[in-house]
Amino acid sequence: MTDAHGKRQALLVAVAGKPESAPRVASPLARLARAARVVPTTAAEAVRRAPDLAAKLAGEGGCLVLGEDVPEDAARALIAATSGVRIVVPTALARALRDTASPDVIDAGALVLEPMFLALVEEARRESMGALVGLSVRAPAGRRILRAASTRTPFVAGARIPFELPADVAARLARLAAGPFALADAVVPGAARGLEVTEAVAAVGADRLVCHARIGDVVVEVDLDEEMQGEGPFEVEVVMRRGALVCRWSKQGASLTRKALLRDGPVRLDVVPNPLEVATRHALAAPRIAETPSPASLAGAAASVALAQASVERYATRATNRPIEMVLVHVPRYRNSYDELELPSLAAARLAAFTRGHGFSTRIFDLQISHADDRLDGFVDDAAVDGWLAGAESPAVAAAAEHMWNSFGPELVVAAASGRRALVGFSIVDYFGHFQMNIAACLARLVKERTGFPTVLGGERDQVDGDRALGTPKTFDYVVDGDGEVPLLGLLHLEAYRDRRAADIPGVWSREGESVTKNKLIRSHLNAMPRPDFDDVPFDLYRGKPTERLLDALARDGLYHGEPIEPFVYLPYGFVKGCTAKCEFCSAKEWLDVQSPEKTADELMALAERYGVRDFMFLNNLVNVSPRLLERMCRRLVDSKAGLQWTDSCRPTDISAELAALMRESGCLLLNYGAESGSDKILELMKKGLLSRDIIETLQNTHRAGIINRVNFISGYFHETEEDVDATVHLVETLAEEIDIVGCFQGFYLFPGMGVDPEDAGIVLRPGFDRLKTGQVTLAYDEIGGLKWEEKRDVIDASRNRILARMGELGIRTLDKINEYDLFWMSRRYDKATVTKYLLEIPPRPVGRRNQAAMAPGGQRGRVDVTPGGSGYLG
Repeated sequence: MTDAHGKRQALLVAVAGKPESAPRVASPLARLARAARVVPTTAAEAVRRAPDLAAKLAGEGGCLVLGEDVPEDAARALIAATSGVRIVVPTALARALRDTASPDVIDAGALVLEPMFLALVEEARRESMGALVGLSVRAPAGRRILRAASTRTPFVAGARIPFELPADVAARLARLAAGPFALADAVVPGAARGLEVTEAVAAVGADRLVCHARIGDVVVEVDLDEEMQGEGPFEVEVVMRRGALVCRWSKQGASLTRKALLRDGPVRLDVVPNPLEVATRHALAAPRIAETPSPASLAGAAASVALAQASVERYATRATNRPIEMVLVHVPRYRNSYDELELPSLAAARLAAFTRGHGFSTRIFDLQISHADDRLDGFVDDAAVDGWLAGAESPAVAAAAEHMWNSFGPELVVAAASGRRALVGFSIVDYFGHFQMNIAACLARLVKERTGFPTVLGGERDQVDGDRALGTPKTFDYVVDGDGEVPLLGLLHLEAYRDRRAADIPGVWSREGESVTKNKLIRSHLNAMPRPDFDDVPFDLYRGKPTERLLDALARDGLYHGEPIEPFVYLPYGFVKGCTAKCEFCSAKEWLDVQSPEKTADELMALAERYGVRDFMFLNNLVNVSPRLLERMCRRLVDSKAGLQWTDSCRPTDISAELAALMRESGCLLLNYGAESGSDKILELMKKGLLSRDIIETLQNTHRAGIINRVNFISGYFHETEEDVDATVHLVETLAEEIDIVGCFQGFYLFPGMGVDPEDAGIVLRPGFDRLKTGQVTLAYDEIGGLKWEEKRDVIDASRNRILARMGELGIRTLDKINEYDLFWMSRRYDKATVTKYLLEIPPRPVGRRNQAAMAPGGQRGRVDVTPGGSGYLG
């Protein structure tokens, strides 16, 4: 039988003890008319016609609903005569029938749900909102945004997770999950049995448990975190085709709200289904969603605890036998002039530690170092790369891509042939053109064609062109926006178990047909992350020694006598994400996360021991988030007597003489300062949060402590005047002894992604881009009440040249790049004055790599001139 809409109806028999009570049993079920044909009857009649009812109910997917006045003997007779048919019974009768252990008997009161949840279940079943597609039961967070990850960590020494949880811990986590499991099962029958644990952090009073399942077309998530503070037991989101519902608590009580305005108006909370109706809906829906009924609704809370505990116990088996592995590809970058930096990928090491810790076998292929001297300049030509990706002939691109493919592709082909699968990730960090993007796209095409493996692109947010990645066929399946740990874990689970949708994973961009979903980025917390894992780094390729130019100079001055030098490696490390400053032109102000000083020092010592490394390049935006935290880290390094050396960036403020001395004692060799200007007016316009006197005091203190001061300046900022340039010249003159090196000194140009608010900055942007004499591509603007762009360009150059001339008169060298092997080796043997003297006097190595040229920053697409003497950017 079908209803007026052509949908098949189930036969629903409402059984009453007496004829006059039949309407009371059938009435609450009337709202199920579209899903079932309700037929009232008496217990005696039902027993007499039991064989016929059983056949009809089995054929039409219906069930019996017993009223409260049905005699126990009649109920037992019906259960015996209708084997295989679902029977919904009130709680009082269910208690009397406990000895009749049958999965077909559903206790209507077993699911102890508050009226708000019952309303949620009712609303989720309404056809006006379309089919149910997702359910999330979360820790109560009120209206706060859920954190990206717990600040606690499941990782232990060795960056692994102990998946085998003690029995008492498993039981505790199961009790935490029992209510959400029962609720999930009420909305999506079968969910409680299908939910599998994907993350567990055991900490008494601060447990965390995450579970996922896909039941038919419905994705279910349970995300519980005792650290999340809110009212009520948890919050629930039910997603349907045409909108979503969110149920949460506040001080004013429970609320059920829509996330989309639908045609049927506001949610009605005055009509709350009773337990008999909820259980009946469950009985009708379960056969269409799960092959077998879920016991969560059959035995109440005890069954939910048992199911949750079973899921927790399966965690170990599942997590130690992953059906997919992770492959991370460190893509070569195009180097700027004299860039001698040889540094493994910290991002790849962090991601590898995280995915390995979660049980996924992970490989890193470092193409950056293995192809450092290969001829890859064909990848700078966007048109040639785009043509090759579109199917056109391009022998140069094809040959270069094939050459790099041979470094890792054959292993993927073997894996695919043996039935193994991998998620292949490519990382982009380069500021110059689309060089890395082009390489990654070409290699991703080969991965798709030769293995069929899924591919994902990630890296520095400003450099990843996600629209291009998803818009180029047969290259990337996914793009990660922001930190990669949590998104990659979600994608690995999706590809391994199909327990979620890409469109639901935070931080992931994905395409389905013509539709592209761009989920908000998610941040991983450093304190919750494992120690970076560099196990796949080809250390032999990274080992280096001081340059021959340096050794010859030292030998001429009697400071080196030819003694053998053992090649060594230095590693990247970071413990601060984002920045405390709010500089107008910098995107780092968007986020701040700081690792504990104790974890930082302990990880550095562990890395030193594991890899035999004593030198580190810290990649923080600033080392001095707070003097107190910096002092704790340095004190721990000093006490360890590990003899480590390190460099980092630093805000030129809040470094006392005592702290500077402690930093040097802990191994600090060099600090990069973003001083930018000597004008307090410009510093204020930049929102630097400091003044020129702070810069002077900090550099004087670190200089006296023996730390090399490498200072960066900017000229030509918005509304900069001659007086402001005078102030910068005065700062340089004041610090002539303290400024050891001027590292980066450039005119201020406005590039996309800087985060500048034109109104706050007092400028008006012009449409399009402008190309400068240097080949740089920049946004053009006019100063409100100041200079037009045509004048501003000349003023920027004039200001820079004037300050540079004074630096030259004072003998201050500008040195864009430093050879870290020279710096680290000399610093163990000579004092600061000697180290600085030879770093500055020994000229950098001439451009020697094929993939190295003076190139234009800004991330704009274009071709790069790599011919000798070329300007870099061809446009």
